[in-house]
Amino acid sequence: MTFPSANCAVCHVAARLTCTRCKLVRYCNGEHQKQHWPQHKSCCRPFREQEDAQLGRYLVATQNIKAKQIIFVEDPLVVGPKWFLTDDEKSASIVPCVGCYAPCHVDKHLCHNCRWPVCSVGCEHEKLECSVLSLGNAPKAKADVRVLVDYYRHDALLVLKCLLLQQHQPERWQMLLEMQSHEEERLGTELQQEAEQRIVSYLEQRFLQRIKQSKQRGSMPSNYEPKLLHRLCGIIETNYMVIELATGIELSGLFRQACMMEHACQPNCYFQFDAATQRIAVCAGCDLKKGDHLKISYTNILWGTQMRQHHLLMTKHFSCRCARCEDPTEYGSYVSAMRCLGDVSKSCVGVQLPVDPLDEHTQWKCDTCPMIVDAAYVTEVQTHMTEQVEQLLAGQPTASQVELLLARLSQLLHTNHFHMFNLKHTLVQLYGHEPGLELVTLSDLQLGRKQRLCEELYNVCQQLDPHSIKLAIYVSIILIEMTHTLEERARRQPAEAAALLDQAELRLKEAQDVVEKVQDSVAGRKLNDKLQQHLVEHYKLTLAQRHNQTKI
Repeated sequence: MTFPSANCAVCHVAARLTCTRCKLVRYCNGEHQKQHWPQHKSCCRPFREQEDAQLGRYLVATQNIKAKQIIFVEDPLVVGPKWFLTDDEKSASIVPCVGCYAPCHVDKHLCHNCRWPVCSVGCEHEKLECSVLSLGNAPKAKADVRVLVDYYRHDALLVLKCLLLQQHQPERWQMLLEMQSHEEERLGTELQQEAEQRIVSYLEQRFLQRIKQSKQRGSMPSNYEPKLLHRLCGIIETNYMVIELATGIELSGLFRQACMMEHACQPNCYFQFDAATQRIAVCAGCDLKKGDHLKISYTNILWGTQMRQHHLLMTKHFSCRCARCEDPTEYGSYVSAMRCLGDVSKSCVGVQLPVDPLDEHTQWKCDTCPMIVDAAYVTEVQTHMTEQVEQLLAGQPTASQVELLLARLSQLLHTNHFHMFNLKHTLVQLYGHEPGLELVTLSDLQLGRKQRLCEELYNVCQQLDPHSIKLAIYVSIILIEMTHTLEERARRQPAEAAALLDQAELRLKEAQDVVEKVQDSVAGRKLNDKLQQHLVEHYKLTLAQRHNQTKI
């Protein structure tokens, strides 16, 4: 997917005017816009906003929309540094430049006015923001790094940028205040308490309370009460979207229209960002029909239902009731399922499933025998296994280490459980690449296992995300590894080589189609480069095979 052309839709020269309704098409003059309207009107702004008590505001397709079609492009209301920081990021001495967000040392270059870290002496940032930050008592450059890091809390800048809209961009400010903040739901939560300690009291005490004494107070925010700051924190938590720059740096952005797209654990839309302009383009992930709601996913769809529900409740303050969440088997994928937990002799082949998936305290019942276990026990088992999987994958595990943990977890988890999925996804990338396990050295048994694992993983992805919208990176890697396996089998089985190479080519073309959806990310671009190189090598292999066949 590429962003809309900057050229006139009629004469194809560089143009500045855009369709005021959809902003997707450019024209060099009004006459060309009128000339193009009969052709353009069928795809101009193919959605509308609606609202109800349960969903709030949401977007609905007003006509059939083809897969990959751009539905709308939107500029952000505000963009700032990454919102949710890990503990390591909060204490890191490398911080984003206050001007361009490039990584910089906290004690090297500083803005000459506000004394905040910049990547170079020539990098400038927004004047009003600089004026507010200059009200603080910045520590000396040679101060202890811990003091510097505590003072320069770059995640708080996103709230400040929102606050500054009320003075210099009042229309955007009103749009921002219309967004959901879940103020009541946030009260007393960990997120609200953390926001109070790290963001609200920090901004208020170090900068905002000094506005009244500032000579520039007339151009600065007039309302900066703690209640408003908490409301802004809630708006950000509920609505922010991650923007990944070409360098891999993550920013956070708020988009009025895009933020209205409702959540689903099986989405039908995806979005891409233009790192240069920070605009978002929302695209159809599959063919959409008139009346379909435009949906994206706010969580990791590889997680089981209870993990997704917990994440949504903690970060977005709502519970999902989509078809997948209500299905104990999760569309037949069984990514949350356990093996029967009451059968010591392992003679029961049943699966332990939640009786009511939407209730975190529900009992789990075997679908074959009468065995029932409490949610607390299941949570305890899964927590212990999460620790084992995360500990192993945090390092550089070998194939044998992954196989060993897989064998242990398979005693309690369904073969498609999301922990098993992650281990298998790691394993298919080790077989064929780990030193001593290169493709040509794998036994037929190992090669067959790699192929079966790829097929199992692919089938799970198809059940959870049939259009490879949210799982595009995972699916692309699986398809590439499938291709490696098919090519190696073709080398070992000359009589079936042609058919195997044809299968490999189909998988590569499918991967090419899937990876197009993640071209805006660093991982997506790297994967695409790898895929293009693989395509060249595959065609060489196919030509060589055909040449050998003609000689025979």
